[in-house]
Amino acid sequence: MTQDTAGTGSANESQARPRFLSEHLSNERTYLSYLRTAVSLMSFGIAINRFSLFLAQSNSSRASSPLVSSERLGIGMVALGMALLLWAAVHYSRVFEQIEQQDFRARPRSVLILTGLVLVFGVGSVAWLFIG
Repeated sequence: MTQDTAGTGSANESQARPRFLSEHLSNERTYLSYLRTAVSLMSFGIAINRFSLFLAQSNSSRASSPLVSSERLGIGMVALGMALLLWAAVHYSRVFEQIEQQDFRARPRSVLILTGLVLVFGVGSVAWLFIG
């Protein structure tokens, strides 16, 4: 294609813009959902950590081995949330460039890895609630 001069080719530009706009807005919504998930993971991790410290102080006579593992679980959830946030920013940038080049390729493996990590920490949380 030739480069547009002032006033020419605006019909082609306006037709192409909504398609790219829709794709970019979809990419942004995906990033924001990852952001919400990361903040939720970090908040839940902090809550588990603080709650285990509260239980440790209120039950000082009881053995604290389950509480130590819950502290680690809380710290792990915060770390997972921060890693998810970093991954979401990298993923957003990568998809942004692919949209601009019209060369998007889905990567389902990353979704499976993320699902597995969240599932492991979720099972750990449930186990801590019922065992501890």
